[in-house]
Amino acid sequence: MGRAVLQELGRHGYATTNFDQAPDGNLADEYVRGDILDGEHVARWLKGHEQLIHLAAIPAPGSASADWLTQVNVLGTYRVLAAAASVGVSRIVVASSVSALGLAWGRRFLPAYLPIDEGIPLQPEDEYGVSKQINEIYAVAFARRYHLQIAILRFPTIVDHTTVGTFRAHLAADRELAARLLWSYVDVQDAAQACRLALQIETVGAQPFYITGRDNLAGPHLEAGLHEYFPGVACRPNFKLDRSLISTTAAEAAFGYRPRVAWGTLSG
Repeated sequence: MGRAVLQELGRHGYATTNFDQAPDGNLADEYVRGDILDGEHVARWLKGHEQLIHLAAIPAPGSASADWLTQVNVLGTYRVLAAAASVGVSRIVVASSVSALGLAWGRRFLPAYLPIDEGIPLQPEDEYGVSKQINEIYAVAFARRYHLQIAILRFPTIVDHTTVGTFRAHLAADRELAARLLWSYVDVQDAAQACRLALQIETVGAQPFYITGRDNLAGPHLEAGLHEYFPGVACRPNFKLDRSLISTTAAEAAFGYRPRVAWGTLSG
């Protein structure tokens, strides 16, 4: 995703610096090798920059110990936000996840309604989802204290043309997992587009937004899946079986996000 974001920004005339532990293939105008746990180093390279997109994290439970994941994701994000505030970077995008809601890694829960939107309370159970919820709390606190503009983008599984087929097959083989994910996804190009557009928000404060594809990967089996896995959940008037079960209406209203890539029910 980081590479896609750098390409997206480059296409739209941004001068970019990539702060990472591995080179990006010369996609950024400047590359700085570093670790987000080194807050002083983060602050040094951020000085003089106007905007920040924070994507660095351990991306799933099981990728590292729960203790190390929590340190990197929570303390790392805290230090990035603190560094940005200290050097005057006031416009920030922070990558969160639908896992903050409680999807994917925790037990399946019944939302109050579908499609899910930002009004559904967060209910994470695993260390990854909890780390994302804590990061959102920190974003709200930093925005309030330092008058920052922070867009919190909650992504589902990010795919591209090389991985979507495997992901679709994985969901077909594990119907319980597919339901816990709400059959959701986002193409990496749409995720990158959302990051760029979210930089343009003018309102001070921190606000979460769901960023998904415009459809779902359940195909013709969605209605049966809803009856099996989400019995009794109310469907709002705007709910359509061929669309994402996670609403992006807030992102569309706030900064014009409209997913362009469809790998599921609308792909034909």
